[in-house]
Amino acid sequence: MTEKISRWGVGPVFAFWSVGYGIIMLAISRWFAPVFEISFIPRRVVTGVGIALLVIGVPFFIRSVKTVMKAYNADRLVIDGTFKYCRHPLYASWVVFLVPGIVLLANSWIGLTTPVFMYAVLRSLVGKEEVYLESVFGREYLDYKNKVPCILPYGVMRQGR
Repeated sequence: MTEKISRWGVGPVFAFWSVGYGIIMLAISRWFAPVFEISFIPRRVVTGVGIALLVIGVPFFIRSVKTVMKAYNADRLVIDGTFKYCRHPLYASWVVFLVPGIVLLANSWIGLTTPVFMYAVLRSLVGKEEVYLESVFGREYLDYKNKVPCILPYGVMRQGR
């Protein structure tokens, strides 16, 4: 029998590397201000897009957390709700919506490398969770995996089958 993975999955390792990198990028951005400010786009546009990403990302994250915690406690695979858009919506909410929104509000173009870094880290870590899910849910998970992208939601990019 496969040992049950923690409810947090690879989240703590992902958070450690992501937060560390993000802090370094924002520190560099502030240290060398105004070099890394997003000055080629009107500030109100940058702020508006940042707010919009947060307005979308916060509910997406909250709904995903509630759903995955219920499913974890019930030992069931979730393939609806936010999970119909990507297999890892908790992580996706940070990479696609929350961190880019925060970085835009901080007005730092070098900070926009943070979600790119986070995506790379996540792609290297998420396989551990996927192996576990395959071992527990078998064919059901494999079918889901073949239909739904890993991290980036539909319409953005089809990847990570």
